[in-house]
Amino acid sequence: MKINGVELDFALYDAADVEMRQRYFDELKKMQTVSQEIPEGTTEKDQAEYLCSRIKRIFDSVFGEGTGEKVCGTNSNLLVCMDAYDQLVSEQLHQNEKYKSIMNHIREMTRQVSGNESTAGKVS
Repeated sequence: MKINGVELDFALYDAADVEMRQRYFDELKKMQTVSQEIPEGTTEKDQAEYLCSRIKRIFDSVFGEGTGEKVCGTNSNLLVCMDAYDQLVSEQLHQNEKYKSIMNHIREMTRQVSGNESTAGKVS
């Protein structure tokens, strides 16, 4: 996948990269509480910088050090950072849906093939 011109190898169902998948889900879990981690009484600027740094850290953790700045830039443009995060999570959801769709199709084909076994070779 490509985010902000940066090519990222984000194949969640690739058995060769189970570690990347685990890092991604570990970081995703941490993001569930990110709004509670923002120090109270901080300025809007500080909040934007904190959120951008958290999002960049996700990219660094999942794809390697420096990826966060490559994807989000060196500044703390909250819209750019949030959009990059949104694209990453959207791709994860897309891959999950594709996986489920293929599995359902395989189950249906297997059911149909199994049902045809009993009538195979019989003349009506």
